[in-house]
Amino acid sequence: MGETIFTIVVADDEEQLREAMCSLIHWEEIGFRLVGSAGNGLDALQLVEQLQPDLLLTDIQMPFITGTALAR
Repeated sequence: MGETIFTIVVADDEEQLREAMCSLIHWEEIGFRLVGSAGNGLDALQLVEQLQPDLLLTDIQMPFITGTALAR
């Protein structure tokens, strides 16, 4: 039987930090598949609705929709 792979979306309005989280963390090695990233809360909400990830890693203060509102 294979391992369960969980999906993840990363949301942060700081581009360098978002790109670092997406590229420097070896998601596959820890059981995740990065399925999307967003630079603001509204884009993140659209990705979450579309992709239904298992995990959302989000910044709290973002344009349009905060990370806490997004988590709800």
